[in-house]
Amino acid sequence: MFRGVATAVALTVLLVPGLVAALPGDRVDGPSTVTEVAVRDVQWDTTAACDLTTVEALATRHPSTRQLVVLSTNAFGDTYGAAFVAVRDGGGTWRCQTNEVTARFGRSGTRPLLDRRSGDGTTPAGVFPLGETTAWDGQVVNVFGNQPDPGVKSGIGYRSVRQQDCWGAIPGDADYNKLVNRPGCSGPDNEWLPRFGDVYSHAAVIGANMNPISGDSPAEADHAYAAAIFLHRHSYSSSGGTKPTSGCVSVPDNELAATINLLDPTLDPHFAIGPISWLRASA
Repeated sequence: MFRGVATAVALTVLLVPGLVAALPGDRVDGPSTVTEVAVRDVQWDTTAACDLTTVEALATRHPSTRQLVVLSTNAFGDTYGAAFVAVRDGGGTWRCQTNEVTARFGRSGTRPLLDRRSGDGTTPAGVFPLGETTAWDGQVVNVFGNQPDPGVKSGIGYRSVRQQDCWGAIPGDADYNKLVNRPGCSGPDNEWLPRFGDVYSHAAVIGANMNPISGDSPAEADHAYAAAIFLHRHSYSSSGGTKPTSGCVSVPDNELAATINLLDPTLDPHFAIGPISWLRASA
């Protein structure tokens, strides 16, 4: 059950002395009809369970964010872990917006962003904002997909993948970590988004290594820490099991859509990635 949907409801209340207590700041001179606006805050799932201990530890170091997508493992070498979304309500209490689900990480586990390099098979560990890029045709993109918009919130840029869409991932190249027009997308690391089909049914951009100095020129090759880091759907083996990623994080399809639809730009959403003990102490 969700409560706290961000909406305002006008309430007309008959105030009768002795029957209705005045709220702080209310002026009650006698029986009257008063219109008040009750503003409800964010939504959360009252039945959900998640790791709020880690969330609260992260919140002390990242006080500006009110929404965390936690993608955690037990150790840096793990390729399995958990994913959930938490939100801080208007009273300052953190709540679980989703239950924990199984997540998959890079084939070589996770590694702090500045200790990794593109193509090393790890998922960057750290706390990163929801990524944003401007595509080759001028569209601002936070989430993209080979399927239609699942219902993202206002202010989230959703892009339906075009045949021209290539996410550059060659260190030192001008297109590194950018969404460019390159049909077929040649190169060993570049990602031609249509090729990924339902694995990229929807994908949220994780803002790892997306600052101006990010490895997109030969002089910045040493800063090519990460490119094309997304939260996307699981990939499956021929036997039906989930597969590790090349550096992204994956979750089940239904939970992916639910997470993407919860992302709220007014809450400064961030992704917290890495081992639980490290997230609690260092991230």
